[in-house]
Order: sequence, then C-alpha cells, then structure tokens
Amino acid sequence: MEKIITTETGERKTNKSNLIRNLSIFTLCWALALSNASCGKATQKDVADQQKKIESLSFQISHYINARKELVSDYNKLLQYPKTDSNKADIERSLAQIYEVISDYDEKIKDLAEDKLEAIDDLNEYISDTEVLFIPNKPIDPNRWDFLLTIK
Repeated sequence: MEKIITTETGERKTNKSNLIRNLSIFTLCWALALSNASCGKATQKDVADQQKKIESLSFQISHYINARKELVSDYNKLLQYPKTDSNKADIERSLAQIYEVISDYDEKIKDLAEDKLEAIDDLNEYISDTEVLFIPNKPIDPNRWDFLLTIK
C-alpha cells in the first residue's frame, strides 16, 4: 500500500506504507543491536588502556599532593614570620594568595581522586567483561591478573 504525498513545491512523492517502513526500522535497529552486542565486549587493550589511565591519574594526584605539601609548608612558615607595620599587609596578601592556590589544589586532588575511583570501577568492569574462550592447545597467561597487585 503506497501513499502519495505532495510537497510544497508541488512534487508528488510516493512512500511505502507505515508497516513496511516500521518493519525496515525494526530490522535496522535489530541489526545494530546485534552488532553492538558482539563489539561491546571489553578487550585486553581496553584493560591495558584503563590501567594506563589509572597510572596517569595516580601520578597527577601525587604531583598535586607533593606541590600542596610545599605550599602548606611555605604558608605555615609565613604564618610564623614576625609581622611589623611595614610588612603586615604584604604577609597577609601572600598568605591569602598561597591559601587560594592550596584550595585550588585541594579541589584538583578531590576531582582526580574521583576520576581515579571511576577509572578503577571501569577497569573492574572491563575485567569482568573480558571472556577467556577455551581454545585447546593455546597457552594460558599466568600473569593475567598481576596488575591487580599494583592497584592501590
């Protein structure tokens, strides 16, 4: 069953019936779903990439923590520095600036820690998604799970 549609320019078009169109859409969606089901599994490369991401996040966290410790040390030293009328305003301005940077670092550390926890969750999900298929006469990797020993 076909419908005839007239466009604004006066052209006449014929469309397939709704049943055939819906069937085509359903078939396309089903094919896409099946293709995603086979492609959606995590691979060993995904696991390795996620491990690298966790290492990068860990490095960034340690960098900000160490930099923050130095700033806190400077802040505490400046806090103990003898104040006079001539340097009081400069010391207070410096303390405020250092405190602002420390606060920024606190936020960055918090955000990176959240990202790391999400990355670890993703890694665990990837690991559970990877399936080891039994293929006779294929060597088994004895170090498959060693990376779990390095995650802190």
